[in-house]
Amino acid sequence: MQGIRKFTEWITTLFTVVGGVSLVIMTAIACLNMCMRLLGQPLAPAYELVSYLGAVTVALPLGYAQLKKSHITVDILSTRFPAGLRKIITGISLVISSAFFSIAAWKVGQHAANFWLTGELSETTRMAFYPFTYVVAVSCGLMAFCLLVDLATLVSRPGGGNQ
Repeated sequence: MQGIRKFTEWITTLFTVVGGVSLVIMTAIACLNMCMRLLGQPLAPAYELVSYLGAVTVALPLGYAQLKKSHITVDILSTRFPAGLRKIITGISLVISSAFFSIAAWKVGQHAANFWLTGELSETTRMAFYPFTYVVAVSCGLMAFCLLVDLATLVSRPGGGNQ
């Protein structure tokens, strides 16, 4: 279990770093576009590039946020439950969430494959959609995997307790 956890931490950290680089590039493009607008020469592809990079920036760190418990949780009721019941509810929640992200990865992957097969390109830059769409699909798949790793960790932990 420790090996899987270490690998998951490594791959999610890598995805997060790439997402951070994407954020920096996205910010640079937006700032450059603002400066160029002042000179009367806005960057034509700025909107498209920022949109693509925005998807990458948001999608890539999903798994890392799950492993580090950076997402919000609402536990007003669950804190009053006995430890065993909390563990069961958390397990059910992890299974449902993993199923959701698995389906999302599959459906987004189908869209990416469709973009690839049809050769669909963006209007301004004539750039292909599918690489960015595949990144989102893989990120959803990694999120589903991280949720399953959390489930395995929860199940292997002796006694009650919450995540």
